[in-house]
Amino acid sequence: MWKSMKHQKQLVQRYQLCAGRLLSVGTALEQQAHLELLDTTPTRSDEEWLQAKPYTEVPGPGTWRVLSYFLPGGKLYNTNLIQMNRRMREWYGDIYRFPGLLGKKDVIFTYNPKDFELTYRNEGIWPIRVGLESFTYYRKVHRPDVFGGIGGLVSEQGKSWSDIRNKVNPVLMKVQNVRQNLPQIDQISKEFIDKLETLRNPSTHTLNADFHEQLKMWAFESISYVALNTRMGLLTDRPDPHAARLAQHMSDFFNYSFKYDVQPSIWPYYKTPGFKKFLETYDHITEITTNYIETAIERFKLEEQHTGNKCVLEQLLALNKQVAVVMAMDMLMAGLDTTSSAFVTILYHLARNPVKQTHLRRELQRTLPKSDDALTAENTKNMPYLRACIKEGLRITSITPGNFRITTKDLVLSGYRVPRGTGVLMGVLELSNSDEYFAQSAQFIPERWLKPDTDGETQSCPEARSRNPFVYLPFGFGPRTCIGKRIAELEMETLLARLLRRYKVSWLGQTPLQYESTIILSPHGDIRFKFEPIPD
Repeated sequence: MWKSMKHQKQLVQRYQLCAGRLLSVGTALEQQAHLELLDTTPTRSDEEWLQAKPYTEVPGPGTWRVLSYFLPGGKLYNTNLIQMNRRMREWYGDIYRFPGLLGKKDVIFTYNPKDFELTYRNEGIWPIRVGLESFTYYRKVHRPDVFGGIGGLVSEQGKSWSDIRNKVNPVLMKVQNVRQNLPQIDQISKEFIDKLETLRNPSTHTLNADFHEQLKMWAFESISYVALNTRMGLLTDRPDPHAARLAQHMSDFFNYSFKYDVQPSIWPYYKTPGFKKFLETYDHITEITTNYIETAIERFKLEEQHTGNKCVLEQLLALNKQVAVVMAMDMLMAGLDTTSSAFVTILYHLARNPVKQTHLRRELQRTLPKSDDALTAENTKNMPYLRACIKEGLRITSITPGNFRITTKDLVLSGYRVPRGTGVLMGVLELSNSDEYFAQSAQFIPERWLKPDTDGETQSCPEARSRNPFVYLPFGFGPRTCIGKRIAELEMETLLARLLRRYKVSWLGQTPLQYESTIILSPHGDIRFKFEPIPD
């Protein structure tokens, strides 16, 4: 009997880990909060609803079948999210139900773009998207003295989320507002290139360092300037010691968050020693970030006579100091691994496609006749092929395999009744890699994103792009579109322009680029590039 119970416990733990890796639909407390945001009208009784198949008939495995998949020797043992989604779709079709367990609710997986549109069009003004539970606990319960009850855009729902989003949208989603940071972001990219040159072996043109780790320092230096209006010096031999500590704490945060927000944990009921260390990491991040903000506030006071455009931090502080602290921390946390991971993906595809890389370099040579010419608001307007390369890289591998919402209304998805309050995972990445929606989907073809007659030498190919706008959504859709989209695009465009204007890049990995699943899809394993200088 004890052996059987132990075996069942191991099955439950492995299943919970799998379900957590997919997404966590929250604790009972969170689920209750979500219920308060649902449509309160009676259950639908229209003809479409009555003619649809009942929810219980949605295909999908039972709980114990799913558990068996993830045991050693099981069909999904040690698979990442991309592989798991693909296999489940092969077995159960374009819509299936992933069963909940121990208070968790079921999640519907759909690969039908009509379902995507229906879900988004009915999400209302306050879409529900599950965030990181530890964020809410730390900011609202553990440290209300700092955050004043503000959880941030990641974890807030309903009106409280909307109030913050409406305040910060003009600051972070307005193109001109973000692109005023171009001179400093460009300078940071130049410094990154200079550092690469010190790490590059002139004989083999390879790096004597981990490129992805170096890239994370570039990403953190860049987002720190935008969020804190401060240069950290992470690309120099003498970084700010507080900045180095903050970067390490951010790295620890991602590891802890995977353990306590994604994997199964008892912390909501009992604060384990490990979770207390997680809270200490949060405290360190909060302390260092607020110190930087206080220093910036004093600097802004001395510059009060300055009549130019206000930086992002100044604008956020003008709204509310707690909002500024929360948004600065969120930008730092979100802008480290996500931007660096996306950049590796895009560079990998360009390195594997030298003809496309040459096309891009010609565009960059027109924009920057000399490699050290400045990138400006004017000359960066005409870089369509660069932006097409970024779009194409994110089409093939986005940061997450899909977008998640909790339905606020009763919906009919792929002919099945899906009641309000159900989690829906829209498998965008799978469709972006399907020939049904993108011709030659396995091929890196930036031309599919170009407008006709973009320039005289590059032939556009818009017919190779899906005409359904809901198939390609790397930054989400609607009111909860990624708030950092403009910043990430600016950073990637700037460094990609600098790097490929300076070097011919080749892929040296023994296998195609591999990914691991934590909070995001992150490149890992053998990540090696060759950087051959291009004569000016």
